[in-house]
Amino acid sequence: MSLLENIHRIIHDSMKVNKIPGAAFAVIKNNEVLLSEGFGRTTGEDWGTPICSNTLFRIASVSKLFTGTLMMMLVEKGMIDLDKPVQYYVPWFTTADPELSKLITVRMLLTHSSGLPTGDDVINHYDEAGLSQYMKNVVPTLPILFHPGTAYSYGNHGLNIAGFVAEQVTNKKFAVLMQEMLFHPLEMNQTTYNPLKAMTHPLALPHDKDGNGTLTISPQFYDTVASYPSYFAFSSIQDLSRFAMMHLQEGLYENSQIVSLSSIQEMRKQQIKWYTTTHAGCGITFFRETKGGIERFWHYGQYSNQYSSQFILVPEKGIAVIALANGENIFQAGYEIVDELLKDEVHEEVTPDVSSLAEPDWASIEGTYLHSYYGLIEVYSHTGKVFMKHNEQSFELNRFNRDTYIAKDDNENTAFTLGIPVYSPEQTVKCIVINSKACPEFVQNYQADPKDWKDWVGTYSDGRDTYEVMIQGDTLMINDPQNHMELVGSAIAKNWFLTKEYGLVSFISVKGIVNIEFDFAWRFPKQNSAVLV
Repeated sequence: MSLLENIHRIIHDSMKVNKIPGAAFAVIKNNEVLLSEGFGRTTGEDWGTPICSNTLFRIASVSKLFTGTLMMMLVEKGMIDLDKPVQYYVPWFTTADPELSKLITVRMLLTHSSGLPTGDDVINHYDEAGLSQYMKNVVPTLPILFHPGTAYSYGNHGLNIAGFVAEQVTNKKFAVLMQEMLFHPLEMNQTTYNPLKAMTHPLALPHDKDGNGTLTISPQFYDTVASYPSYFAFSSIQDLSRFAMMHLQEGLYENSQIVSLSSIQEMRKQQIKWYTTTHAGCGITFFRETKGGIERFWHYGQYSNQYSSQFILVPEKGIAVIALANGENIFQAGYEIVDELLKDEVHEEVTPDVSSLAEPDWASIEGTYLHSYYGLIEVYSHTGKVFMKHNEQSFELNRFNRDTYIAKDDNENTAFTLGIPVYSPEQTVKCIVINSKACPEFVQNYQADPKDWKDWVGTYSDGRDTYEVMIQGDTLMINDPQNHMELVGSAIAKNWFLTKEYGLVSFISVKGIVNIEFDFAWRFPKQNSAVLV
């Protein structure tokens, strides 16, 4: 098979497996476009039109790369210093932890090292003041999960706050600023945050999926201004190819220096480690790793099951792969295409020699840590070996390099990576990194008492999804009708419950209204009887 035939096979296989109605791919090699093509149709309905290179998709978290690029352009103009605290630009900025809020810098926002939780879209309708309202009403309720600047934990809140900083220093709305500084100079004439404008172009429509996997066109197109900086842009492979070429050519586009070389280099530089076997980490909004001796920079996106995206750069080879779809998991095809492009150029990785390295002070590391999806993880030593325990199963930890350990399952596959960040004396919370996510130490001293949970009982909904919370005997139960599941909550604090299916579920008051929150991210407000009627 030729290279293009293999690429087409990868695309068609991914669309078939993931039941994707339509997708678009661009492949650049040696700084020249090798492929720019649409596949499938804008909807699974008979009247859907063929996808083409200028079909718009919601690109989800690939939007973060726009925000990171914009912020570096503002750095070049002297309007932002990455290492200034956010409060330098927004004096009233605070989270639920006023003291740690003072330590959060712009760089931490852009590298997912601020300690903020994951976050989700917080308003499901258009509100021009949405980003400002979010800063005033939502951000002050957010916990800081670990000491800012010491570890990595992916999230949306950091980018949204960075977008607000950009608004403050320019006195312009984020979408207007992005259009003026980035989209217009790059001739990205279709790219927009406005669904109404997107509908004037060829547009791949979103679909909802029922419990049987059947797709139907979604009756609503949500617009959340507060999430524009993190994942709400619309774009096409035609426009994203221009953005990719600018990054591949060190900030140059059509003989114009859009972004400086130093800014491009700063975006690619590892700012915070993931503690993985591929030496991966995060730059300024770009993820980065070395695979087969070749550096890759990328970001992927997933918007519910409605859209997915992938944007990968391999600058030393002049390679870019861009994938967009109105369905799930298209980013996996992006990875496979890059592997196909590089299969004759990678070399075998050399396993680090760790025999001469001194062991860390495990006595200071042992303890119980909270991963918001996996739950509680215990690190302990026994008979001269070190283990981690998850769901009552223990895994021996084996050293991979100076600060990274791996735990293998019964089939000798890596089940977990465990990273040990450098501890700083001013740290208020000890943490480790499990599978690229910071996990703060957790001391459980709560004795479960169902009488504490009565305020959590009720129906929660954001207008799309609904959850019912009830107490059955000594157990808190959460009914998820969307996925036909009933979750059993194990209390680790008065308002924190671990579930097998969704990890941590918590309850939090926002402006006097109780919200249920999954994985420190998705919030759903409690409904009263009047609303339900």
